Amino acid sequence: MDLAVVIPTLDEELSIGGCLDSLGTYEGVEVIVADGGSNDRTREYARSRGARVVTGAHGRGPQLNLGAASSDSERLLFLHADCRLPEGWLPAIRHALDDEDNSLICFRLRTLPSGGSEPSPFHRWWLRVFDLRSRGFRLPYGDQGFAVRRSVFERAGRFPEMPLMEDVAFARACRRVGRVRRLPL
Repeated sequence: MDLAVVIPTLDEELSIGGCLDSLGTYEGVEVIVADGGSNDRTREYARSRGARVVTGAHGRGPQLNLGAASSDSERLLFLHADCRLPEGWLPAIRHALDDEDNSLICFRLRTLPSGGSEPSPFHRWWLRVFDLRSRGFRLPYGDQGFAVRRSVFERAGRFPEMPLMEDVAFARACRRVGRVRRLPL
């Protein structure tokens, strides 16, 4: 496999389908759902859409590391279950990972309101401010998707097994290895 997409889950039956649908089906792309002990139908939904499901300890860091260890792919994309990938994501990731100066690749962030109702002007403004946080700090968050070569994943020390902010700690470690690049998608 050319690329493994690793998605950590815990009771994500309402969002995992949309995430997997946005991935599409491509030759050379393996999808691994690393479940932390869901009590809903997350695992069944993932399997029904062609994902391989592995189960392990609860916690996003351990789950991301388990998913990576479950694949032999040299390229990894870590994606949250409530994320949706943009059109053209795969060629953009492949091209960016071909550049050895890039250590971590992420997407531009666009947070959409949950639920079916139209958000208030303040809520829309707040979501936009929320999206700008990664630009202001020049450090991506896991909900932007993280793509790395396996060599960078290992050199950065994998995801730390901490309760919160494992994504920021990993992004900082990747920044010490090379350039963090945000794709304009």
